[in-house]
Amino acid sequence: MRNIFQIVIFFIFPLVLQAQTDSSFVGALSKGNITGQVRLMSISTWNKDELSDYSAGAVGLTLGYQTLSFKGFRLAISGSLTQQIYAPNFSIPDPKTLQLNRYEWGMFDFTNPNNKDILLRLQELNLQYRTKKIQALIGNYIPQNIFLNAQDGRMSPTLVQGISFKYFPNSGWQIGLEAITGMNPRSAVKWVSVANSFGIYPVGLNPDGAKSQYAGHTTTKGIGIAEVMFKPNAKWQILASDILVENVFHTAYLKTEYRKSIWNNQQLMLGGLLATQRQLGNGGSDVASQVYFTKGNKPIIINVRLGLKDKKWEGSLNFGRITAQGRYQMPREWGVEQFYTFIPRERNEGSGDVWAYTAKYAYTFSKNWKLEAAYGYYNMPDVKDTRLNKYGVPDYSHTMLNVQYNFQGNLKGLSLQALGIYKANQGLVYDNLKYVQNKVDMSQLNLVVNYKW
Repeated sequence: MRNIFQIVIFFIFPLVLQAQTDSSFVGALSKGNITGQVRLMSISTWNKDELSDYSAGAVGLTLGYQTLSFKGFRLAISGSLTQQIYAPNFSIPDPKTLQLNRYEWGMFDFTNPNNKDILLRLQELNLQYRTKKIQALIGNYIPQNIFLNAQDGRMSPTLVQGISFKYFPNSGWQIGLEAITGMNPRSAVKWVSVANSFGIYPVGLNPDGAKSQYAGHTTTKGIGIAEVMFKPNAKWQILASDILVENVFHTAYLKTEYRKSIWNNQQLMLGGLLATQRQLGNGGSDVASQVYFTKGNKPIIINVRLGLKDKKWEGSLNFGRITAQGRYQMPREWGVEQFYTFIPRERNEGSGDVWAYTAKYAYTFSKNWKLEAAYGYYNMPDVKDTRLNKYGVPDYSHTMLNVQYNFQGNLKGLSLQALGIYKANQGLVYDNLKYVQNKVDMSQLNLVVNYKW
């Protein structure tokens, strides 16, 4: 399929327009916009005293080019390189738990722990068509879905390969369709089929407690997404969508948000998300030990938000529930769940019977300074209950502080970020440190320097 997309972009598009390759078409190709980003990043994780600590740093460069529009068409291409500055040997497990690194390795190539070469990555390569009512795209692009998204918390984002179509019949409606056949997860270099994207990251355990074997054994033709957004007025926004992973599972969700000005230009923010999941086909494989999504797995996911927003600050109280009918599953290679209860550096993916409570606050001091803080408590199923706890995560509390400084003037585009988190154990771990390492009783500091143009 990748060859088909490249043929469309490089050959069919010029053939369609060959009768109009006048100076305006040449100008659209040659007078486009160059974009870029330089990123310097370090991640340091401190685990409980007797467990291994980790630290790694990298520098990356992304360059892109987008042509001007010609009769609604435009081309976009981008690529990136990442160079390791320092890092531990990711192939050596922690001696007490025999578990590998979790966070720092994700800055590089998760498919090869010993890859210290410059990582070259083709990112965007697509043909776009836009009018007032239509936005169409074919090729490689950054996904923008609640569950499939850039998850841009390492050196480069997650990308997908396929076709995206959006239709805007009027100002209140938006209808979107996507067909995705390829993936490039943020912690990988090579493009792979959707089927082969399953299991690039750690696979966890099957519901029966055996190690999951779906990596390399999942069968699917790809992902289909249907999405409808309705904005009847400035106060309401309603989003309904279904993500269908052929032969594996589907996720249907409804998200509703309401905003209303109340006093002193402050806005009341209400939000709700309801999602369900079911198996499709054989869940990915005819072999029971290789099934990604089991037939009896039928979780319901609920998220709600109550918030208040001013010109400079925003605060919210959030609640989340994943029912005990199954564990919420979505390949971590595809994106991070954008739940109201989500706090960076941990997810609830792979778990059921979860009760989540978070408080979030953000304050913008000026054009330069922004502060974000969050605290959450997550009541998880027992770590030994593998039917509902795929990765063995105990109850935990999660504290986050994020400070960002954005330069202005001649240095506009340059930003500095410091993200710190602490996760404390609040549950039973049965004196087994495998339920602790890189999960709880740990702290982490991320330092990021970004320059975009």
